[in-house]
Amino acid sequence: MRTVHVIESEKTPGPVNVVGETITILAGGDLSKPFEMHIQEGVQGGGPPPHFHPWDEAFYVIDGQVEVTVEGKPTLISSGGYVHIPGGSIHAYKNISPTAKMIGVVSDPRGGQFFAAMDQLKVPEDLPRILEVAEDHGVTFLIPKPL
Repeated sequence: MRTVHVIESEKTPGPVNVVGETITILAGGDLSKPFEMHIQEGVQGGGPPPHFHPWDEAFYVIDGQVEVTVEGKPTLISSGGYVHIPGGSIHAYKNISPTAKMIGVVSDPRGGQFFAAMDQLKVPEDLPRILEVAEDHGVTFLIPKPL
């Protein structure tokens, strides 16, 4: 059963640090909501490598510029721009401006659960754990295998 979910401005949850991105999980973690909402903030050059997951994801850029690549096609999204990424699509993003801020929306509670489980993990030292957490939450990163 879906329920009403309200976060008052003075009770906004604290952010998690996901490999250099600051992510505030506003709505997430259970099946009573039809979507999750996150605020994602990062620095120039930041963002995840190509990956995919079974849920839909959308980004609305509220500050800066972000290059979003979906199925190999890059698109520069500036403040006020939006992109929807269907579940299963290979995608990545990279912050182009010195700072960038987006509202992220996903259609599955595993999105926020994944971000929470990634809190404070670092690359490269935590890479094996990052890949394990990703697999546990239905996220597949496409990273080159070492030679």
